[in-house]
Amino acid sequence: MEIVIKIPEEIYEASQILDVKHEDVIQIPLEVIANSTPLPKGHGRLIDENELIDEIVCEEIDGRYYDVIYAHSIYDAETIIEADKECKC
Repeated sequence: MEIVIKIPEEIYEASQILDVKHEDVIQIPLEVIANSTPLPKGHGRLIDENELIDEIVCEEIDGRYYDVIYAHSIYDAETIIEADKECKC
């Protein structure tokens, strides 16, 4: 299972300074896990939609104007979390 958790930025920064190895045992408070957001199985790759805002263009289609984003902009967006490997796409 993959989850997304929110922690204070100063705790995250401190964790980056510590020389913690993968083999080390780290206890995650149950409250953090309880307040996390599970990612659904089979999810696609997750990207930051704000990164795409600059890629939106206004186009006229049949006399009306629409905000449009091209697929290549989505494909080229930086991946934040890889797609779930169990995806049966």
